[in-house]
Amino acid sequence: MTVPGTAHRSRLLAEKRVVFICFLIALGQFQYGYDSAAIAGFQSMPGFLQVYGYVDPTNPIGLNISTDVQRLIQSLMNVGGFLSAVLIYVSHTRVSRRVGLWTGCLLAFVSISLQLGLTNLAGLYAGRLLLGMSNGFLIPYCVTYMAESAPSLLRGPIVGMSTFQTSLGALFGILVDNYCAPYGGHVSWQIPLAVMYIVPAFLTVLLLFLPDTPRFYVTQGQDEKAMRAIRRLRGITDEAVIRAEVEDIKSAYLMEQEMHSGVHLSDMFKGPDLRRTLLSYGANIGGTATGVTFMAGFSVYLFVQARVGSPFAWVMISLAIALTGNMAAFPAMRYFGRRELLVVTSMVSSAMMFGMAIVYTVSGGRSSDASKALVGLSIVYTWVYGLGQGPVLWALGTEIPSQRLRSQTVGTASGLNFVVGWLVSFFTPYFINPDQLGWGPKYGYIWGGSNLILAVWAFLFVPETKGRSLEQLDELFEKGVGARKFSTFVLERQLVDDFPGETDRKENRGVEDGEAAVVRIEDSEREK
Repeated sequence: MTVPGTAHRSRLLAEKRVVFICFLIALGQFQYGYDSAAIAGFQSMPGFLQVYGYVDPTNPIGLNISTDVQRLIQSLMNVGGFLSAVLIYVSHTRVSRRVGLWTGCLLAFVSISLQLGLTNLAGLYAGRLLLGMSNGFLIPYCVTYMAESAPSLLRGPIVGMSTFQTSLGALFGILVDNYCAPYGGHVSWQIPLAVMYIVPAFLTVLLLFLPDTPRFYVTQGQDEKAMRAIRRLRGITDEAVIRAEVEDIKSAYLMEQEMHSGVHLSDMFKGPDLRRTLLSYGANIGGTATGVTFMAGFSVYLFVQARVGSPFAWVMISLAIALTGNMAAFPAMRYFGRRELLVVTSMVSSAMMFGMAIVYTVSGGRSSDASKALVGLSIVYTWVYGLGQGPVLWALGTEIPSQRLRSQTVGTASGLNFVVGWLVSFFTPYFINPDQLGWGPKYGYIWGGSNLILAVWAFLFVPETKGRSLEQLDELFEKGVGARKFSTFVLERQLVDDFPGETDRKENRGVEDGEAAVVRIEDSEREK
């Protein structure tokens, strides 16, 4: 019997080509992380504030940014993302994954150029809106390309690389800010902006040499192109295996087409699909409920208000350490259940947020020891988020929706997530900016509570999806299996993922604890 850990490592090595390609495609997520961190730094950069802020002698750096400007440059990104989500929902069946990514790259070029060429609020706002639209195309099409190119056994960890790339981008954003801030003047923030040309330029060229996803070609009736795509993306040379892969994709697609016929949006809220829709919505909103939007968009500004020395450097160190959490997420997603990982990391994140709020409340923001504690707690928070909450919520949001309603559920969930993200970005400055409530790190009380609610929600309602195929999930939800019984419930028919080169079907008939006897079905029977 093959040891699971060994099997996973063997599969990873066998699929190293597609893993590397997906890592490069995930640079679209890097772009989002870079921008979030860079603009977070701009809000505390004298060169930027001399153009878009005002003189404030009470502020630790002598300059500040108004609440209105602060909320608009953050929230307009979410408005742009929402607009892109609507466009994708309307045209998703006709637009290829590569065209979607190229659209995001084009919008990035335009938005960056606007922000560099114009130094007034109108240009800044227009640039932020278009950059939000750019990310609104890059993020979902990156994830879709990765999910449709990866073998099912590695789908969760590969999609989880999105979180790693986002954190890596954030680290580079703060790194560039940190070394450009001392230059002063316009160049201090224009250089970090100009760096953002690199990723869309690289993706634009890379996509010229990559095929679209096998699944997209199958949906267009182009089976030969689908076969070529599998060869190039996964390096498989066995024609029988490639044809079997394409037949599997085609069968799944035809089944989905049959299921989607006569489907209406209202079907998402009927029968077992209501539960799946609510869980998918919860997973998407949960990503914002972790507080990562708040920390990513306002971390440097928060440290400045808390009088933490060298705020850029500390945020940079925090993000560098957090990357190890993102790297650990890959094996964690293989060896731990999604449900337990989400519950535990949400509890820890809650404790860290409450800790930051309490430390600042007690110290009043005037103690050097309190500043060190704030930095330490924020580091633990970002590490824990990258380890569990980020990748797990990404995976759940795409795995839980029913195959029949997947596009409708994921599309509306993404739109809802942009709306919630907009609310957070729009109202956060009101809480933390000294010209309004001026809570600073005390804002952590709200996010500590939201993380606690997320942990309770995950414990009570989130099922364990690890190790289950999409077909198995359909059956489990149809049977109304409780969240805490998903991992042990034995199905009448259980599909087992094959390794590359194996074309036999396997049937898993239940015994206790999910152990099953594997019955090999001969190729001749399958052809019937």
